[in-house]
Amino acid sequence: MLKHKTTADIAVEVLKETENEGVMYGDCTLLDMIAERCTHTNLMKLHPLTRHARILNALDKDKRFEKLYFHARGMRGNPYWRSFRLKK
Repeated sequence: MLKHKTTADIAVEVLKETENEGVMYGDCTLLDMIAERCTHTNLMKLHPLTRHARILNALDKDKRFEKLYFHARGMRGNPYWRSFRLKK
């Protein structure tokens, strides 16, 4: 039986291939690249905000990622956005 890669596994691959240290809310290109490779999920069928939130939620649970907050000045509502960086 084949075991699917987790969303976090795919995120690690995408970040290494694109030479990015991490991903955060608003990184639409990276988040969509991750979602497109998660063919065992329905991520690409979801609204982009929901899709991106689900990916970030998966990274939040993975010990390979460090959670940080990015302060988006001038933004209404919550000016702090989640950011995840690969641990060294």
